[in-house]
Amino acid sequence: MLDLTPMSVRDPARVPCCVSIDVEEYVHVEVARGVVDFNQWDDWPSRVERNVDLLLTLFDACGLRGTFFILGHVAQRHESMVKRIAQAGHEIASHGSNHQRLHQLNTETFRADVLACKKLLEDQTGQHVRGYRAPTFSVVRQTAWAIDVLVELGFEYDASIFPIRHPWYGVPTTPMSPFMVRNGSGPALLEVPPLVYRLGSWNLPAAGGGYFRLLPLVLMQWALAQACRQGRPAILYFHPWEFDPQMPRMPLSVTGLIRTYTGLRRAQSRLECIMRRSSRWGPIGDVLGELRALADMHPVFDLARCAVTHN
Repeated sequence: MLDLTPMSVRDPARVPCCVSIDVEEYVHVEVARGVVDFNQWDDWPSRVERNVDLLLTLFDACGLRGTFFILGHVAQRHESMVKRIAQAGHEIASHGSNHQRLHQLNTETFRADVLACKKLLEDQTGQHVRGYRAPTFSVVRQTAWAIDVLVELGFEYDASIFPIRHPWYGVPTTPMSPFMVRNGSGPALLEVPPLVYRLGSWNLPAAGGGYFRLLPLVLMQWALAQACRQGRPAILYFHPWEFDPQMPRMPLSVTGLIRTYTGLRRAQSRLECIMRRSSRWGPIGDVLGELRALADMHPVFDLARCAVTHN
């Protein structure tokens, strides 16, 4: 395949590398839905401040900054923590209000959910919130209408479309690099996908989360090396609860228990290994210019049709 990446971007020292944190409690995980209901969330002991502070300490020790996609439900209850994140120089971004997959919302309820979180975070930190990530990467073909709402509300980028196959999410036909996405004939928005490893005709998830804890670390290392060679940005994501071996045990299914509790003890050392291998990690918002330049190399992707457009 012809490599159209500019030589200046292909230089490994200039390829954007961004680490992001989806700031939520352990009770917010998708596998707990229907087991720990919304009205029971506050009955479980909060662990998010302890875990975020651990990450802030680690980031400071590594001399790096990141993007924190903060859930509105968490921000309402932990304003001082949100301010600590901002004061440490990290980008504040939105993870929505109540951790509902977009399949459970419509245009109006989604607008209200996202607007409430955006306003809350901006009021708490004084930062302009430019980025959004949907719970469970749930911006997919069926929820393409979300792109119109995000543009309307003034977001500059979305980080919700995973270019993989998964029962709950993913759009495997999208580019692995940043691209512009639209819903039909609507306005386009910069999309920043998580890191994948290209193996033949398959994209393997290698950006973080359960894949980071359950699979061999070498997969992420291979993916980072491949992305660097190809001049492709590396966007990683993690959750604070993934670094908390003492978090309470929820009554999940066997599959849910494996997905949620496996690898918690080794997660911190693994993250340190990844973070210390490079000094190039930074917030997504700091490299929007480079990401847009890469996106402009692709045709605009029409999410409603899962096809590229040329107008």
